Amino acid sequence: MDARLGAITATGSSDDRDHKRDRHLRDAFEHAQREHPGVVRRAGAYWCDMPSGQVGQCEADADIYPASIVKVPIMAAVFARFADGTMRPDDPITIDARNQTATSGPAPFVTGYRTTVRELVDHMIAHSDNVATNQLIDLLHRERITALMHDWGLPSFLLGRKLSGCEPLIDDPEQVGRNRLIAREIGTLLLLIARDRVPGAAEQRRILGSCVDDAKLVPGLRPGDRFAHKTGETSTVSHDAGILTTPAGAHIIVLYTEVVPTPEHADATHANPFMATWMRSLRETL
Repeated sequence: MDARLGAITATGSSDDRDHKRDRHLRDAFEHAQREHPGVVRRAGAYWCDMPSGQVGQCEADADIYPASIVKVPIMAAVFARFADGTMRPDDPITIDARNQTATSGPAPFVTGYRTTVRELVDHMIAHSDNVATNQLIDLLHRERITALMHDWGLPSFLLGRKLSGCEPLIDDPEQVGRNRLIAREIGTLLLLIARDRVPGAAEQRRILGSCVDDAKLVPGLRPGDRFAHKTGETSTVSHDAGILTTPAGAHIIVLYTEVVPTPEHADATHANPFMATWMRSLRETL
């Protein structure tokens, strides 16, 4: 990767901390807890008001498993490779059998399927495709993605293992640990993308705008709002993170939730009403 990309850093992540916004995040959480008790056991939130650069945080450094939110740094790393000329969107890729796992949405990536880097990225974000994600991890190498994110101001980020859609976890002999991406650091990356501080930012915003999962924070928005985002979910966590554009301005909004699992350990869709209520409460303050 181009060494010049290592100079990219976010702004407005610490010096512009606004404790009034911290309080708004906590108030939104407490309101959602009253409306939906017994669903969420812990939450982390990050909010950057882009016009002012002021930041609000509530447990934004909590070590909550990121689930599919980790796909956003993978997308960003792909566009860094496009920028330094070591990869092209139309480069041909053949799906490897070792990357097969359960996934959601339309799943064209059967073993032997001929695809391109662009198609892999589009499906990884729009449909949260795990096979596409795992193929891109092989292509970009997890340690290089981790190093790039550290250069960009995400010091605790780790892409340690491939993604699995179910138990047992995918066989991943190269794994180096559990994936880590805290709420504050995905907020940092989304701020870079929103401010055109990373390669391919406009195209990345377009891809984030294609996310098909609109059941978490989106129901808490108002008519005219636009949310370019990525969700993540397992049986124990439910997240949403993105760039919110309202008629009055733009914001980075991140909500991570650690949920009380259902008896059948199904995906955490039961957290969706909590998340929508949280967003509706916060939206009144934007």
